[in-house]
Amino acid sequence: MPFQMKYEIIPRYLPGPSKRRPMLPLARCRFMVAHDTGNPGATAAANVSYFQRTSNDMSSSAHIFVDDNEILECIPFLTGPAEKAYHVVYNVTTDNARYGADANDAAGAVELCHGGRIRLTESYKRYVWVMAYACYRYGLNPSTDIAGHYMLDPARRSDPQQPLRQLGKTFSDFVRDVEEEYRASVIPEPQILISAEDANKMIRFLSASYFAVNDASAQAEFHRLANELRRISGQPAQ
Repeated sequence: MPFQMKYEIIPRYLPGPSKRRPMLPLARCRFMVAHDTGNPGATAAANVSYFQRTSNDMSSSAHIFVDDNEILECIPFLTGPAEKAYHVVYNVTTDNARYGADANDAAGAVELCHGGRIRLTESYKRYVWVMAYACYRYGLNPSTDIAGHYMLDPARRSDPQQPLRQLGKTFSDFVRDVEEEYRASVIPEPQILISAEDANKMIRFLSASYFAVNDASAQAEFHRLANELRRISGQPAQ
């Protein structure tokens, strides 16, 4: 089933190989980590530009930055073959206990931009949507496969709780919002009950009846029935 692409994910990759983008493949995405930038007022573009300027200064990185206008991917994850991002320190073991792997080796990292002139409600909509899309792309369960950074490194990190509090939400509320977005954005495939060939044969009989009568209500019903046959055979209505 396809996923409704409400927003554009813009690739703006960091140079690599570099400390921030080692260009190592992410073999399998097992879970998602929700972050916030921790620098209120800085947009997605500003954060990515800073990472680009400091690409060899440190290993800290993320896959995606989200603000009220843009979703920018600076390390390939949803717009190209997935690579590792260094977004949770290796010497914590909570990620291993929860998911059986280090977050840097097995998780996507999405950063929420907030504060200043950034409209948090708009940023949050995009943040929720891109998390739902990532779960869809990698076959993850939103209810169990999303962790907050604060859960994995509680001694050092609190994200993304600050912007969630500003929205009057808990992390559990956020996960429920992602679940709802996931359900709303997955587009069901049409159920094919008969072949297009058989449907079109029956439509030809209906068409003959359509032109044989002069009653408008009868013609409307023939037209409706023809479109029902198109629907159940996976064809567009006419």
